[in-house]
Amino acid sequence: MNLHKINNYDKSFVQKNMMGPNSMMLLEELTEKLSLKPGMRVLDLGCGKGLTSIFLAKEFGLQVFALDLWISATENYKNFIETGLENSIIPIHADALDMPFANEYYRRHRNFEIIAYSAVICRYFSEILVKQGKMLFFCDSWNIAVNCHVKI
Repeated sequence: MNLHKINNYDKSFVQKNMMGPNSMMLLEELTEKLSLKPGMRVLDLGCGKGLTSIFLAKEFGLQVFALDLWISATENYKNFIETGLENSIIPIHADALDMPFANEYYRRHRNFEIIAYSAVICRYFSEILVKQGKMLFFCDSWNIAVNCHVKI
């Protein structure tokens, strides 16, 4: 495995915004197995201070919905402006189990993928998405390994 993209980021910016294990490294490992295309929409659940959202938008040209309960949308938006990605990442302050999206939003958007960092969230969304043919990726940051990356 040759993880090198994360080395292109300002180390002080990454350290200042790191929450827990190196989520960017985990995400780089996970995305090696995915076929992400520019313009795809990704819901980054539990994005923390937005490092994973920044990585997805910068490296793959994705439109990212960066959702976190503990970090305000305003704080994350400042990070997105600082990295020049404010037009690619939409910061959202909300609970993943009570998201502010329209009914059937996921069903209408074929290229909407979800990257989650919690086993509880992973189980919750797998039940919702299984009938819709969507993709759910789960990264267990507590075990510091990619647990699954499966098409549901």
